[in-house]
Amino acid sequence: MASHVPFLAVRPNDQFSSDPTSSQDSQLSEAAKRDLLDPIADMDAPPIQSPRAARAPAASRLPAFVRFPMVVIISLALSTFFNTLIADFTGYELAAVSRDVTSESQIATLMAWKLVELGFAWWAGYDWQDLSSLAILSNLPYYFLLTTFYNIDSSAAAISLAIETAVIGIPFALLRPLIRAHEPGSSPNQQVAQDRFVGVSVGLLGAAIYAVVIYGSLYTWLPVYLVQNFDGLRSLEGAHNASIPMLVLSFLPLGWATVQFLFTPVVGSHGNPGITDPALYPEKLPFDGEAATFSDTIAYNLGFSDGFSKRAETLFKRTAVLIACSTANTFTRVLLTVEGSEPVGAAGWASVWGVAALMTSVVYGFVANE
Repeated sequence: MASHVPFLAVRPNDQFSSDPTSSQDSQLSEAAKRDLLDPIADMDAPPIQSPRAARAPAASRLPAFVRFPMVVIISLALSTFFNTLIADFTGYELAAVSRDVTSESQIATLMAWKLVELGFAWWAGYDWQDLSSLAILSNLPYYFLLTTFYNIDSSAAAISLAIETAVIGIPFALLRPLIRAHEPGSSPNQQVAQDRFVGVSVGLLGAAIYAVVIYGSLYTWLPVYLVQNFDGLRSLEGAHNASIPMLVLSFLPLGWATVQFLFTPVVGSHGNPGITDPALYPEKLPFDGEAATFSDTIAYNLGFSDGFSKRAETLFKRTAVLIACSTANTFTRVLLTVEGSEPVGAAGWASVWGVAALMTSVVYGFVANE
């Protein structure tokens, strides 16, 4: 009798009906019974794992208090291994223009800065693609200075940059899953964010923006400024020979990095509706200056009459992180490791890259329909 409960609950008279349509209704009732009983039959089955959880690295399921120390240990171990491996190739090149970092205070400062970087990366919730791109954006200015004004071999600089990208990307790839924006998905936003043609086009745009900003600085005030605030610049030939096409080619890694760190999360993150992924909103009310929050007032004065969208907030936060990390890392590395550098000179060099990051973010805001 228990098997007839769904029939009685839905249509108690179906089993006695002589209506020709009763057979069709009976089939519908069978479907209803099947839908009702299937979950009961599957209660003892193992839980179905979501596709995102299935793609996550196994180590990412460890507790956070275990994973972060593992990130630090793996990162430092990889850094030691790779730098020892290439010491004979890049060590002499970089040592020729580097300060003698041997005192305990200098080593402690560099180690503390490394821990601050890893700690912030962990706290911010970034994945390996975010951090690899941020590492490129934060460290390429340092190596561009060495190759342009100190005649350091470009291959040695490229290898060192690749190592610094790997030592932060690999631990997070092992111990933290991708954020939603970096995962393949079926939503319109994710499809736009993961489209290769879009990524290549936006990446070339980002590289071009950086190239224009750096080119303008090299051909106006920057060389004289560096000569006045750096003791020991080897040559200005690289700056005088720079061209926008050459800089765009050199900055292709920056273009890829800006796409991964700015454009993709802004467009593809969960809860970031926009023109690419229309969503229904409740009717907007007129701006009320008395009831508006501080951020709403700023947004209104900047032309965002409906306030900052989720996408604009994501872009603003990531832009702030990019500018802070790229300028702070460039200033710190140049001042602590480049022989003859001065605080004013290091700050001026870092500021150029901060402006380039800001300009790229503004343009990406328009590209992302904000």
